[in-house]
Amino acid sequence: MRIEYLEELKGKKNLLAFSHGTDSTALFYALLELCEFDLCLVNYQTRINSNNEEQSAIKLAKTYNKKIFTKKVNLDNNNFESNARKYRYDFFDELMQDYDNLIVAHNLNDRFEWFLMQITKGAGLCNLLGFNGIDTRKNYKIIRPLINTSKDKIMLYLNENSYEYFQDESNFNTKYKRNEIRLNYANDFVKHYANGIRNTLKYLEFDKSKICKDSLVYKGIYFCKDENSLDKAIKKLGFVSSSKQKLELKNQLNKNNEAELYFRTDCVCVCFYKGFFMVFLKAITKLSKEQKDAYRLAKVPKNLRFFLALNNIKLNELINLTKNLKSTHNNY
Repeated sequence: MRIEYLEELKGKKNLLAFSHGTDSTALFYALLELCEFDLCLVNYQTRINSNNEEQSAIKLAKTYNKKIFTKKVNLDNNNFESNARKYRYDFFDELMQDYDNLIVAHNLNDRFEWFLMQITKGAGLCNLLGFNGIDTRKNYKIIRPLINTSKDKIMLYLNENSYEYFQDESNFNTKYKRNEIRLNYANDFVKHYANGIRNTLKYLEFDKSKICKDSLVYKGIYFCKDENSLDKAIKKLGFVSSSKQKLELKNQLNKNNEAELYFRTDCVCVCFYKGFFMVFLKAITKLSKEQKDAYRLAKVPKNLRFFLALNNIKLNELINLTKNLKSTHNNY
């Protein structure tokens, strides 16, 4: 079973996102002799085996002398996947203050499954691929060593070595679109055409890097040259927007060049100003009369005014920054 990005993991402080399912269990054993790492697990308590999986993971960590961080949570069934991801990454962000890399067990099937899901939504190139082998989030890297390994290879590795793992029965419920695509299309396709899919995704990733430029961040504001970068900037703030929210965002921006997206109690603001889409967390503060007058004369979008004031970002500072970005990043 092939392990990618080992050079990024050796000599670093690594944390493996563990569920004791097939993928993370295979990755656990594959990495044992290759690099140092600890474990973290979120127990959503939604299935019969949830607590058994947690206890087995704790026992496994103890057997191999590794730290494990666990957390139990009960989430509302409404928009469960989005809420679970938000909770999971809040937990990861807290732990990653003491680590360099978060290791995630996404595999080739997961990536192709995402690809197919995006096609059904009518996505463009910049949103087709979803995650990369290495992504940067806040103060750490997310590394996916199995991104080019098929599910078949993972299962073969587990079964040949008789490693114990747990099956998430919810993965077989086709009422969820992700599962329908995985079980009816993605898995069989990867089984027959893994090499071609792997190469195609690699070529698309290269093309994407040339066409879809990443956002630049300054004091909490993500600057995006076009709308294709907005989704990734929102992800860097720790949120995943649904198809409905993406449409809502587009409609709001078309109306007045400013939008708000709510994720439970958090609000992400997007505005278009000085040639850039700017993405930031909503801020609430009082503005002085001088600030109100200056912002109004400069036609600063309303939500951006409060963010600038709260974070002590001078208006000239912002305007000069946008000028510099335009002049030094002609290909941005």
